[in-house]
Amino acid sequence: MAEIKEMTMDDVEISQLRKGQLVKGKIFMVDEDVITVTLENNQEARMYKDHYGKPIDSFIGEVKEGDEIEAIVSSIKESDENISVLLDRKAIVKNENLVLVEEVYRNETVVDVKITKVDEKGLHVNVLGFDAFLPYGLLDRDLVQRKDELKGETLSVNIIEVKPGRRPRIIASRKKIFEQKRIEEREKRQELRADEFENINTGDVLEGRVERIEKHMAVVRFEHTTGRLRISQIQHERVEDINDHLKVGDIITVKVIKKDKSLDLSMKALLPTPFELFEKNYKKGDKVTGEVVQKLPFGLIIELNESVRGLLHKSEYSWNPNDNFSSYVKISDKLETVITLVDPKKHKISLSRRLLTDNPWKNVNFKRGEDVKAKVLEVTDQGLLVEAKGVDGFIPVAELAVEKVTDPNQLFAVGDEVEARVIEVNPKNWHLKLSIKQKLQQNTRDEYAQYLTEDSQRTTIGDLFGAVLEDTEDESEE
Repeated sequence: MAEIKEMTMDDVEISQLRKGQLVKGKIFMVDEDVITVTLENNQEARMYKDHYGKPIDSFIGEVKEGDEIEAIVSSIKESDENISVLLDRKAIVKNENLVLVEEVYRNETVVDVKITKVDEKGLHVNVLGFDAFLPYGLLDRDLVQRKDELKGETLSVNIIEVKPGRRPRIIASRKKIFEQKRIEEREKRQELRADEFENINTGDVLEGRVERIEKHMAVVRFEHTTGRLRISQIQHERVEDINDHLKVGDIITVKVIKKDKSLDLSMKALLPTPFELFEKNYKKGDKVTGEVVQKLPFGLIIELNESVRGLLHKSEYSWNPNDNFSSYVKISDKLETVITLVDPKKHKISLSRRLLTDNPWKNVNFKRGEDVKAKVLEVTDQGLLVEAKGVDGFIPVAELAVEKVTDPNQLFAVGDEVEARVIEVNPKNWHLKLSIKQKLQQNTRDEYAQYLTEDSQRTTIGDLFGAVLEDTEDESEE
């Protein structure tokens, strides 16, 4: 290392330098902690690394011999033998940095800063050696949420205000940066969403995550785009509360049932329909029990399972074509029926009630004029409802007796057995009309005919003349 020669009073006049003076010189010796400078007046001066103006670990590698340097005289110490001059660049660097900060402000340049302090209103950051303030209102939301972890980190900021002074007022901001980032991210998301949406078609089966649940629908997110799953498309059965079936975060499989400006989705489209399940478990001839849900002029609608309904046509109520079955059936009544048709294409189910019973007219024959025994089932003002040979028949009040009958209840009771004559019969219409009156009249005629036959065998001509003479004598005596 070259020997440092202290300058003496003979070498330079001290009056040429003063404390605080701005001087220039050339570096002629570099050590780790200090450099030696020859000033323009040939005076030697020293500068220690702490006075260089910016933090450094060593002058070696930072400067080299022959470099020109500008500094301020910070100290002049003189003795009888020499003069010791110390230099300082901190003020110069500070002014240079302030100029740079102002350029950054004017040019809206992004600069990296280090966070030195975190307080209630914002962050304190170091901008080229100056303390600057970054309010939370100008900071990214996610950074605000973890503000207590930020001390010591480096951020990119804009300088939005510079007021020079002994302690310059400098305000930093990340608003323009994070807003630009949001715009770029939004544009990227829109681009990705458009690409994904373009590649989705009606009928596609996709897997997505439930992102949001509203009263009547759920929003399902795929990778970049979303679709809506209406409450009516969750399952075939009615859903009262969507929250009973879905929750945010659920991964579900859906089918795209409509693509317009948005996507309409369905879960139930991937499930067997209630009709398909019914068809799988039931076939023609099976007995089923259902609930009456609607009465129509041509029959009853029976709900067999939820969302599965069948028709019980009025022709299938009973074997009796005159049966007024629908008049006493009420909505919500339970009925047992038998399946006569399952049509998957038309989603049609036909039912029968009469096939569960035997047709009493099937093996019964009646002839007009035939006499039969009948049991009284019901007594009305219009006549008797009776059962003959296992089928129902009717005896009108005018056919109950030879004499006029005003109150059938005085003559008949439920359970009585009577003999009657068939006067009308139509098996197709289950029509059987009987008459006790005609049976009685026939009995009377038969008895009279028998009497005439017996009486004619005993009477002679003499008896007849004797009777005539007796009648004549009686008239004369009168």
